[in-house]
Amino acid sequence: MEKVAILGNALSSQMTDRVELINELQNKKIQPYCGAVQDSEIHPFFSQETAIYLPIVANRNNINPVIELRSLKSVKEAIKQNDIETVIVYGVKNHAAMAIGAKLGGAKKILCVVNGSGNLFRMTGVKGFVARLMAFPMLYFAYKCCCAVCFQNNDDRELFVKKHLVKDEEKCFVTGGSGVNLELYQATPLPKENRFLFLSRITPSKGITEYIKAAQIVKEKYPDATFDIVGPLDASVEASCGALLQSALDAGIVNYHGATNDVPFWMSTCRFFVYPSYYPEGVPRCAIQAIASGRPIITCDTPGCKETVIDGVNGFMIPSKDENALSEKMIWMIEHPEAVTEMAVASRKLAEQKFDVEEINRQLISRLK
Repeated sequence: MEKVAILGNALSSQMTDRVELINELQNKKIQPYCGAVQDSEIHPFFSQETAIYLPIVANRNNINPVIELRSLKSVKEAIKQNDIETVIVYGVKNHAAMAIGAKLGGAKKILCVVNGSGNLFRMTGVKGFVARLMAFPMLYFAYKCCCAVCFQNNDDRELFVKKHLVKDEEKCFVTGGSGVNLELYQATPLPKENRFLFLSRITPSKGITEYIKAAQIVKEKYPDATFDIVGPLDASVEASCGALLQSALDAGIVNYHGATNDVPFWMSTCRFFVYPSYYPEGVPRCAIQAIASGRPIITCDTPGCKETVIDGVNGFMIPSKDENALSEKMIWMIEHPEAVTEMAVASRKLAEQKFDVEEINRQLISRLK
């Protein structure tokens, strides 16, 4: 039986967010393996009947070349020992070590998925210069090892070509992010209450600061409006962001509900979804989950985020780091209920047209033939 390894470092040994891809591989009589760092007890999902867990060395925020070499070596050994010929690597941070390691381990077909340009291109000063000086040559070689490079938005594809990281543009193709399960995320009726939702990892670059400040402005005009926050607090969250969140909680401006395993429920509770992120991601999963659920959305005109909005049709795009622009669009949505209902329908339609996970997975797998 053909074997395919899905590699990344954000994948917990507790569960994977690539269930639909794994199912599609199995439907094609392909044995999936999932590579990740074991940080706790392995979930029963990982078994011979589903995806075999493949322990590897990886570090989400590491730029230490010694640890990168350890990651490369562990991937090489895992691929070789399990006689895996096909590998899909998610995340720019992983591409150098994992793609090259897979090649050295005997993989014949390697697909790298650029699900956002990440912090590599954002880091400033000497640290950023040194990080790119080390990373770019390795990334170039990694992409030379690939049969294809998948980008989740055109901005990232153009950036990587401009930086000469990918020479052969025929290798490049673009999908609508990682996609969304349209059966799991159904369009549900909009609540009548003016309930806003921010659902994401809680960190400044995801726009939590702007969301809270905009909520303060809107509350002055519409005190009955509700502003929910759902998601895990990032371990590296800035003190100012944490203090602002606590202050807003104490003042009754926002409600924080912690992390969740039931995203569809939270989508069904809100009338509006807000994601003012300026983090360079492929296509934000929370945003496509929101539009699949039939929610009008406010997000930023930034790579990845702007893929989820047709401005004025299913929501609004605003400049990043602009709580005044955000609050204006929030107030507009409160004051135009009929237009919001039309936006909700348009959101679901957009999700069906661009972000169907089954179609996106078919595109990925077709590149491995």
